[in-house]
Amino acid sequence: MTVPNDRLLHTPAAHTHDGLLESLHPYRYQWPTTSLSDDARWKLDPATGMHFRGMPESDSELAADSRWPALFPSPICVITASDGTRTAMEREVGASIVNRFPYVVAVSICRTALSERHHRRTTFMDILESGKVASLQFLPPGPRLDSALDVIASIPDERTSQRITASGLPTRSGITSQAPVLEDAYLVYEAALVRPQRDFGGNSIYECPWLDVGSHRVYFLEIKAIQLREDIAMGATQIRWRALPTWDAGEARSAAPSGARASNGRYQKGYDPNYTFPAANTIAFEHDDIKDGMAIKLLPPLPEDQVEVDNDRARWPCFFPSSCGLITTYDNRGTPNVMPCGSTTVISRNPFVIAPCVSYTNINERYAARRSLDLIRERGRFGCSVPYIGDTIVDAIKYCGNNSLSDDENKALNSGLTLASSEYGPLVKDAPVHFDCEVVGEVMLGTHILFLGRVAGIHVHPDVTPENPLNWCPWPGITDPSSNH
Repeated sequence: MTVPNDRLLHTPAAHTHDGLLESLHPYRYQWPTTSLSDDARWKLDPATGMHFRGMPESDSELAADSRWPALFPSPICVITASDGTRTAMEREVGASIVNRFPYVVAVSICRTALSERHHRRTTFMDILESGKVASLQFLPPGPRLDSALDVIASIPDERTSQRITASGLPTRSGITSQAPVLEDAYLVYEAALVRPQRDFGGNSIYECPWLDVGSHRVYFLEIKAIQLREDIAMGATQIRWRALPTWDAGEARSAAPSGARASNGRYQKGYDPNYTFPAANTIAFEHDDIKDGMAIKLLPPLPEDQVEVDNDRARWPCFFPSSCGLITTYDNRGTPNVMPCGSTTVISRNPFVIAPCVSYTNINERYAARRSLDLIRERGRFGCSVPYIGDTIVDAIKYCGNNSLSDDENKALNSGLTLASSEYGPLVKDAPVHFDCEVVGEVMLGTHILFLGRVAGIHVHPDVTPENPLNWCPWPGITDPSSNH
C-alpha cells in the first residue's frame, strides 16, 4: 500500500512547513522516494511534459513490489469485528463514506495474494462476514496507536483474534454490536453489513453487502452509531485533519480569472483542506447520550428517517477523514469539466481501481444529480487528479464544487486550472499526479453511485521528485482549539 505499516519519517522533512501537528510528524509519508527519471517504468511524455506510466503491471512486477504506483492520499483507521466467538483487528487504508442516505462506509480488504505486502485477509473476512458487524476507530497519534499498528503488522491474519490482547489496549462492548471498541479511540463508527433495500427511486440496492473488485473485496457497512469523545463533542478539544497533501509547486499567489470568483446565487459549499471539527463552520455533533466518556449518536434504522432536506443539516453528522479527487470529463462537444469529489478512494490494487462516488438522487442542493454522472456514463472514462494545498487548486475546488457545467460551460477554464488534452479526461497540469481511468462498473448505493475506474495510465508532474516530494499524513490529530501547534 502507499502507506506502510511502520512510521516512515521520524525527523522533520522538507516542505512540511504548513502547520501539521507535531504529534503527526512521525506518521508522515513522502512520495516519491526515488527519481522517476531513473525508473524505466516511467517515460517523459513530450506532449504534456509529464512523466507517464502505463498500467496494468505484470504479475512479476507486483510480486516484487506491490506498493501503489503513485500516491493517492488515503486516510487510515483501525477496524475491529466479531462473530460472537472470535474477534479481529485490522488496519484499513482508504475507508470512505460512499453514500449519505443510508449512511454507508466502504472498506476494501485484500482477498488475493499479490506480495508480502498484499496478502489474503481470509480470517478477518470470515469473522466480518459471519458476525456481520464492525467498528471503525481512530486513536490519537502516539504509543497507543503505535501499539495497535505494531501488532497488526507482526501478528498474521490467521491469528488476528490475538491482536487486541497482544496490543494491551483495553476494550469495551459497542453500543449496537459485539464488535469491540478500543477505549483509547476518540472516534468510533459502529456499523453492520448493509441489508438489501430500495433507493428513493424504487431500485433494488445492496442485494449483496460486498463486491469483489480485482484483488480486493469491498464491504458496504451501514453506520448504526457514532461515538465521539465527550471533550471533542463539547468543543473543549478539536480534531484536526489535513485533507490534502502538501507539495512545493512554486506557484505564484495571483488572482484567478474573474469567472472563478463568480457566484451562481445558490447554496455555496465551503472547503478548507485544513479541517477542524467541531468548529464554527461545521455542524454540531447532535448526540443522544453520553456513556463511558463518549457522546453517542444513534442513526435511525430507515434511510427515509435519516434524510435531512436542509442543506447544512444534510452534511455528514460527524467528522470522517476522506480523500478528494478532481474528477475530469468531457461533454459530447469536447468541453472539459472538473468535479471535486470528496468521496474518492482506491478499492483494488490489481487492477488498480479508483472509485469516486457521484450523487444521483435529488435530495437538496448539496445532494442532487450531477451533470458529471451523465458524462462519465456517456464516455465510460474519466480522469482523476490529485489536488494539494495550494491557492490555485483550493480555489478551483471551491469554484467547481459550486458551479455546474449546465450553468457555466467554461466552468473548468473559469476555475483557474491549466488543462491538457487526454483521451480519458482533461489532464490537470497544475496537479502533481493524474490518473487516466476506464469505467469497468458502477454500483447504485441509495443516493450515490460508486464508479469503478480501472487505471490505464498515470501522469506525474516533472517537479515531483525525492527532493520535492508530496507530503501526506493519513491520520487526524487532536488539539486544543486555542493552540496552533
